[in-house]
Amino acid sequence: MATTAYTAPSTERLSFTLFVAALVHALLIFGVTFNLMVNKTASPKLEITLATHQSDDAPEEADFLAQSNQQGSGTAEEPKQITTEQVAEFSSTEIQEVREAQIARTQAELPERELVATEAESTVEAAIKPVEEEQTEQAVEGDSERTVPVSEQIASLKAKLDKQREAYAKRPRIRRLTSVAAKASVDAAYLYQWSQKIEFIGNKNFPQQALDQKLSGKLRLLAVIDKDGTLLSAEILHSSGYRVLDDAAVQIVHMASPFAPFPKEIAESADRLEIIRTWNFEITGLSTGS
Repeated sequence: MATTAYTAPSTERLSFTLFVAALVHALLIFGVTFNLMVNKTASPKLEITLATHQSDDAPEEADFLAQSNQQGSGTAEEPKQITTEQVAEFSSTEIQEVREAQIARTQAELPERELVATEAESTVEAAIKPVEEEQTEQAVEGDSERTVPVSEQIASLKAKLDKQREAYAKRPRIRRLTSVAAKASVDAAYLYQWSQKIEFIGNKNFPQQALDQKLSGKLRLLAVIDKDGTLLSAEILHSSGYRVLDDAAVQIVHMASPFAPFPKEIAESADRLEIIRTWNFEITGLSTGS
């Protein structure tokens, strides 16, 4: 039995060929598009920071890229870029305090405007500084020029302190004696001798007016005595109420002076004695007490 071979019509071969061609073109188109999308990935950007000064050593971990090595500084917790447009005149890793004298000196170095004098009428108004402002600027400039170095200020204060110590050392040593304060035997003995002399002179020179008018009263008197026994001053601390009695007490102290010089025990620790006593003027006579 004979086998008959099947032959595909020409129309079918043409259709198959077109299909294969379309498939190949589609693969090429999609393949090219995919490659272009992959290649269009953006390149990473580099941020460059301009360094204001150059460091000799490179930092171990740099926060920014710059044209030269620079050690960072500041007080911020996070790294920040430089925010100044001026180039520093010196390198420093610490914040420097700007003093008022430097600001005043910088302002003083600015050129002043020149005033033009003219007799014709001018259409341009010139800005004239007030007199007080100019005087203030001159005073600030003068103060900045007269700035005293710290070493001179310290020397001046030391000299002043030495003078105060010297003046304090020259002050007289004063001891106040009252019947309560005179606990030491030497103080009590001197106070007793002083009181005995005052009462003796006072009774011999008792004010006649007080006797005639039968006046009596108490007063407190302060007497300042130098180490040689000289009376330096006498002052009424509490009046008796009668002028005649007060004046008589002051007069009696001056009449009784000079007093005995200080004993050695008192002179070693005191240059002056302040003796405060209560004076009792009675009809029977004068007495002193605490």
